[in-house]
Parts: sequence; structure tokens; C-alpha cells
Amino acid sequence: MAGHATVDGESATGVRLRVLVVRASFASLGGAERELLTVLRDWGQRWEVTVATLSLPKAAQELAVGLKVKWLKPEVDLELPSGGSAEITAKASKVASKAWKSVPGLAEAIANVDVAHISVCRGSLEIIPLLPSGLGVHYHCLEPPRWLYEDVLHRKIDGRHKRPQWLTKLLFRSQKKADQRLVKQLLERKGSAISGNSHHIQANLGKFYDLHVDSSLANGEPPARDVAGRALGPSVLMHVVDLADWPEAADNAEAATELPLTPDSPYVVTVGRLGWVKGAWETVHSLAGTGLGLAQVGGGDDSDKARLRAEAQRLGVPFWAMPRLEQAALRKLVRGAVAMVSHAHSEPFGLTPIEAMAVGVPALFVDEGGFHYTMTGAGSGQLLPRPPLSAASDHPDMAAWHQAYDQAQDADIRRDWAVAGRNHVEGGFTLEVQAQALERLLRDCIKHAV
Repeated sequence: MAGHATVDGESATGVRLRVLVVRASFASLGGAERELLTVLRDWGQRWEVTVATLSLPKAAQELAVGLKVKWLKPEVDLELPSGGSAEITAKASKVASKAWKSVPGLAEAIANVDVAHISVCRGSLEIIPLLPSGLGVHYHCLEPPRWLYEDVLHRKIDGRHKRPQWLTKLLFRSQKKADQRLVKQLLERKGSAISGNSHHIQANLGKFYDLHVDSSLANGEPPARDVAGRALGPSVLMHVVDLADWPEAADNAEAATELPLTPDSPYVVTVGRLGWVKGAWETVHSLAGTGLGLAQVGGGDDSDKARLRAEAQRLGVPFWAMPRLEQAALRKLVRGAVAMVSHAHSEPFGLTPIEAMAVGVPALFVDEGGFHYTMTGAGSGQLLPRPPLSAASDHPDMAAWHQAYDQAQDADIRRDWAVAGRNHVEGGFTLEVQAQALERLLRDCIKHAV
């Protein structure tokens, strides 16, 4: 029977806490997937961890080598259906529901864990019907599925809508209802909890799922509950970095790494797959007239690369488009940059400024979304306003960006920012901090599930 944990989170059998981690897919290997693989290094040392997924491609398997966790997956990776027809009919949800039932060893694993930790991903919540009552469940909704609730993912690289807004709403209406139904189903369980990866996302969870938001909750603080043990609102569980991946000084692996492209003039770095949501188009505009180029990491569609490259050329901004990079290569590129920069729209958390601060590189980010919570009080870099897309260089908001670029190249300012930034990361964004926060949430779920 599941749920053999005591109130203090230790298994009744005296063994380590047994945690089922659920993420439907690691296929995209974006920030969320990479962050989960990073924290699993620590979780596997602390707890007995089983990871259930429907897709673990070779690239993800390579990153997972050495993790002290047990993996459960289908013999053949599942590719969830997409496209207009699939969205209209919520087919992806139906396919995922069926797929979870056929994962070898999953039923046995569920029967022998103390608590489940679900990571947001298309198809993850569909495992809920398989989880018995009496099993605590924490849903780390890093961000509510943005394609369902926001329009920023439905715009072209330059901000124009891909299709009429009414059509977008129609396409995703069924999938949106399915998502809301599953979240409601989750929160009707006693001993369940839902958390965002920042107070920005905590607020969005309240808005999208009609939940009461207590913005005073600290990182990892359990939610208030009703008399039946059901959570009354969302909590917060922030992202972190493994400082071993981001040493203050370059190591031998970093020094020996060759970049796919080598910028031949001063540059800033932005990380994220090309698209309007990540703000690369606006970053290029902010660089016009500064003498700085843009190194973009994360790949993207060839058509988007061509559009952005043409716009950068028109504005006289050098541009280098790079694929997703291995850790040592990414560190090398970031460490050589004038700054890490992003104009991303309502970024859920903002991991890249943490990574930049860890290696002493100025972080210059738009003061929106999770960036606000990541960087406030850091004493490193700048949080800046979003200039209108057509803003001239003398517009106050654009002038603020140009001033920040100048500051990032000042040796004294840069040194002060580097010291403050590293201290900020070490104080609040480490594996230890995150594991302790998550354990508080998991223990609370266990306590109220029985």
C-alpha cells in the first residue's frame, strides 16, 4: 500500500523517503527538463527516487548518466499528438492517460512510494487517476501551460499573431478545459499541493485555476488547508542551480571547449529557443547603436533565425545563432560576454540571471515576471523597463538599457556586481535550499493524505 510515511516524512519502514517523480516527457530538453535533471542529482542522494516518464530520448539519457534514481518508461518513447485537430479534441491528454497505464513497473512503484512529485508537462497530470487516495501528491506547476492561457507563444518572432486570436482560443479550448479539470481533480485530494516556481507564477495559478493566493508564503512553505486536508491555494518552490556546474573560475573542460561559433566582437548572451516569448527580437533592438552583438543560444526555426538575422543586420547588430550548448560550452560563452540579457515576456522564474551571477557576469533583464523575484535584492546587474518596440535610442526606457550596457563594461562596476551576484546565488538558490523547501512540501502532503 502507498503512503507508508510517518508525519516527519521518514518512511515507516525506517528507510529513506520514497518519492515518485513524474514528468511526461524530457524530449525538448529545455530549461525545465535540464533543471529537473540537475536537482535529481541531489534528490537521489537524499531519498529513494523513482522517475516515471513517457519519453526519455538519448540526449536526456546522456545527461541522466550517474543519477542515483530508478527510471520507468515505455519501451518506445511516446510522442504526444499535436496540431490543430489534436488540440481541438484534447487528444494529447487522452493519449497520455492511456500511455501511463502501460508503463512497465509503474503500478508496483506507485504501491511502494510515500509521496508523488509531479513536474508540469503536457501529459504529466494524466497520471493522477492511477494514484491511490492516501498518497500525498505535490504538483510543481513551474508555469501553467502557457500555450493554453497566454498569447505570447502564439506570436511570430517579431510579435505579430500567428493566427486570429479567436482561432487560437478555439483551438485550445478543449485542452484548456482538460487541464483545469485535472488540476481540480488533484486539489480535491486531501494531502495534495500545487506550487509555482516564483511568486509571479503563484499569482497566475490563482488567476487561471481560481485559487486563493497567499503571497506571503515563503519558498517551500506549505499551503493552508481545510479541515479535510485539502490545499486552499498555491505555494512556491523556486528553481536553483548546481554551483558545481557554474564555478567562479573557468575549469579545464571549459577552457578546452570549442564553441560552434566564436563571436569576433563584444557581445551579450541570451538563452532560449527563438520566439517572441523569449524577447530576442527586442534584445536586438536594444543593442542598436551600442557596438555590441547578440549571441543567442537555444536553436529555433530556420525561418525565425533568418528574420532575426535580417533585422539585426538592418540595425547594425552582429548576430550569432547557436544551438543548445553543452554545459562547458555554455559557461565559456557566458563568461566571455559583456552581460546575460533577456527581454522575455513574463518569464515564469528566470534561471539565466542566476547562472550569470554565479560566474560573475552582469545580468541585465526586463523587470517582469519571475525575473523580478530572481534579481530583486541581488545587488548585481539591473532590472530594466521594457521599451516600446519602436522606441528610439533617446527614449527613456531605451536609454536605460544603453546605460546598463555601459555599466556592464565598466571594470569597477562589473567587479562589484560579480561579488554581490555570487553571494546572492549561494545564499538562496542552491541544491540544498531547494531540497529542504521541497521536503517541507512533501512532508506536509504526507501528513495530510492519511
